[in-house]
Amino acid sequence: MAINPTADAGVPVAAPSGAAVELGELIDRRPMSVAQVMVVVLCSAMLFVDGYDIQVMALAVPSLSANWSVPPSSFGFALTAVVIGISAGSALLGPLGDRLGRRTMLMITMAAIGIATACTATATTADQFVVWRLITGAALGAGIPSCAALTSEYAPLANRSFVMGCLNIASPIGASCAGFIAPPVLDAFGWRGAFLIGGAAPLVLALLAAFMPESLKFLIARRPKDPRIATILRRIAPEVDPATVRVQPSSQPEKGSLFGPITRVFLPRTVLLWAMLILNMFNLYVLISWLPTLLEQSGWTSAAALRGAVMIQVGGIVGGLLMARLMDRGMTRPALVGGLLLSAASLVLFSVMPTGAAWVALLLLTGAGVSGSQLSLNALSAAYYPPVMKATGVAWALVIGSFGGIFAPLVGASLIEAHFSPVSILALLAIPAVVCACGVALMRKEWQAH
Repeated sequence: MAINPTADAGVPVAAPSGAAVELGELIDRRPMSVAQVMVVVLCSAMLFVDGYDIQVMALAVPSLSANWSVPPSSFGFALTAVVIGISAGSALLGPLGDRLGRRTMLMITMAAIGIATACTATATTADQFVVWRLITGAALGAGIPSCAALTSEYAPLANRSFVMGCLNIASPIGASCAGFIAPPVLDAFGWRGAFLIGGAAPLVLALLAAFMPESLKFLIARRPKDPRIATILRRIAPEVDPATVRVQPSSQPEKGSLFGPITRVFLPRTVLLWAMLILNMFNLYVLISWLPTLLEQSGWTSAAALRGAVMIQVGGIVGGLLMARLMDRGMTRPALVGGLLLSAASLVLFSVMPTGAAWVALLLLTGAGVSGSQLSLNALSAAYYPPVMKATGVAWALVIGSFGGIFAPLVGASLIEAHFSPVSILALLAIPAVVCACGVALMRKEWQAH
């Protein structure tokens, strides 16, 4: 439907008064309104600070190791704690977005992320880092599903994958900025300053979320008499009578189930999605957690290693956007296979290419494959399930995928302690990438139907 009732011929206009209007069609057939853009911008800002908060611990490890005179591997559990927290938060709290509302969850979780990250600056032992990183991760895991679901529901179908790609690249952008912010902050304020900065931004976003519209699909399905429905529709489609707007009935139960993603109709896609997420998350979190240390062991200076480590995220931004555009054009499988094989080849080439400029290029290519594929898989986790269980589906995907992320820092620490060379560790990561690429062949196009 067009906002302007005098639009050119051929462009849909508002339905006659009293005629039923399906919400999905209402959103899909018109340009994005200011309210919809606000959702994308604020949710992207939230994932931006999430990316910073996830990356900042790994960037602080070399400084902490030097200041406390302990080996970097001592922080293995602190690095994996945030992933464990994300898993627990997604499983226990993420589905609350389908019950309390997406916006409500985002306001609560952003406040919790800010407080926990700032409190990390008070840590005096590695064990205290573990506690605060667990709490930070739990808040992250609770909020990310609602962030993805809210954006997906307000994005028009024709550009949904691209919009979700833009949303998801906010996290690697935040992580990338952390790599450039960290060196001067560490020099001026020490590692504590890096965590204090990471705590302030989420608190500001928690306040701004009050101006963001709640999910219309959530309100119409769960609270059809809520007065916010009419208020939000006036911001999106002022010519449409709120009483006529409906949500297309689903073949699934009206109330979302915690176990919906593993019911018979969804089980094949769910199992395959989870397997790919585990493998790719393992690779991503080995790189996020230990790349600064591996680059320093390869002869890079501390500042250069911090900047070089975030090249993974920079590459992921470009790769994620390209893969999202291909997904919008029905090329999901070629995009994922290409990205995963690119990462595998790049990881192996570290063994034969000289360190320096060649490694910077390989870091960018590796990031385009690994981080880009992760962004695409995250988008699929929202697209694979109907509105009534989107947040639950995304939450479960985060929970299961995080198993790869939980073990990744510990495996990386073990390999470093076993004196594996940096290039050997990177080459080993090519194995999960190839296995994951093989799994893409089992995907079915019709699964992306919601």
